[in-house]
Amino acid sequence: MQMTYEMSLKQVQKLVMTPELRQAITILQLPTVELLKYVENELLVNPVLEETEAGETGDMASGSDSRAPQGGEVDWERYFGDGTDLGYVREPRDPDPEDGPGDTVRWEPTLADQLRLQLHIASGCSEVRRIGEYLLGCMDENGFISGDGADIAEALGVSQEAVESVRRLIQGFEPVGVGSRDLTECLEVQIDASDASETTRKLARRIVLQHLEDVARGRVSYIAQALGATPQDVQEAIDLIRSLNPRPGANYQSGPDVRYIVPDVFIERVDGDYIVLLNDTAVPRLVVSRFYRSMLSDRGADESAKEFIREKLNSALWLIRSIEQRRSTIQRVTESIVRFQRDFLDYGIKRLHPLTLRQVAQDIGVHESTVSRATVGKYAQTPRGTFELRFFFGSGVSTSEGDAASAASIKKLISEMITREDQKAPLSDREIAEALGRQGICISRRTVAKYREEMAVPSSAKRKRY
Repeated sequence: MQMTYEMSLKQVQKLVMTPELRQAITILQLPTVELLKYVENELLVNPVLEETEAGETGDMASGSDSRAPQGGEVDWERYFGDGTDLGYVREPRDPDPEDGPGDTVRWEPTLADQLRLQLHIASGCSEVRRIGEYLLGCMDENGFISGDGADIAEALGVSQEAVESVRRLIQGFEPVGVGSRDLTECLEVQIDASDASETTRKLARRIVLQHLEDVARGRVSYIAQALGATPQDVQEAIDLIRSLNPRPGANYQSGPDVRYIVPDVFIERVDGDYIVLLNDTAVPRLVVSRFYRSMLSDRGADESAKEFIREKLNSALWLIRSIEQRRSTIQRVTESIVRFQRDFLDYGIKRLHPLTLRQVAQDIGVHESTVSRATVGKYAQTPRGTFELRFFFGSGVSTSEGDAASAASIKKLISEMITREDQKAPLSDREIAEALGRQGICISRRTVAKYREEMAVPSSAKRKRY
């Protein structure tokens, strides 16, 4: 067999993921806060880009230009020759002199800060403070102290009695229950500090020590029989236990990692209609540096420097186009959502309709993946509250009138039924399904149970009151 070599030419059609396309896709799926970080990073690595304040004029602002070529290299010298820019200028916002130096983030003390302050107020003894500071360092985010008392006493060179005495002191601080070693001790401390009757507190302590698992299962009759008490007394003691905080330190800020939701779009009601406004104020306006622009027309400038500037200008152009494309896509997607979910904006969650990515994609003429990237992690501020854009997409069930009801609206109906039910004879999942069927919503008992569990609502047996 003889091996031969030959050259052949054939045409193949395939999609090439260029760096520019990857950048556009990345920018599209970034929320406003992350987009701001992305732009700030680009400002650091691309010397051609500069940030200007709102209202200032620049050589190139974020946007698109119909006169700029859509692909290939840009003749920047000719482009800047007529003194035009890319056209999009963010609307200036007049600063309010009463606003002060700018937006500030309110500082909130951590759990350790709160307890340290109470420790210094409760005792002026340096030894007590030293032991207390060490114990606070052993405290986890829930307010529990880990570590063996003997090891702590050895590390500090004090007695175990002194460590235990300071730990008991900390247990009296706010929030009540901090400084405990486990859940049982935490609940006992809170029971002792409650204003319930002595009989109820005594029964609650016995339940915490012996039947905490049965409380979670709602086995009131079993607990009453085991402790020789009436179901009514057990129910009252369980109500006290459920009012306690099993994680007393969880409500306090544990560190500087605080995340705030910044809406990407605002849906406003104006004259009976809804308009969509993009949150452009969060992203800076980008322009091209005048200094590097002048270097392109400088005949004495080094040619390699000009080539470097042209490369950075192309990168800047793609970044600006990608930001504007993101802006346009989110605007169109949100406007489509408003058209589909007009009833929700008018009447509330009960009128939320089932919606899919495909429906929105077909409505605005884009691919489903584009809608998916444009909605993930994005938030919209509406007259009904602030929601993630993905909130408006969800499955549903058919009604007897041929319409459809979303899962969120059905959960709302189930929640209202459970709120109004007779607590001595709570509604079963089947009874809820039959009640919804009378309203024209065809739903099975298993679906009711699924929605109830997603809302963290216990079963009828656990909701029963004695």
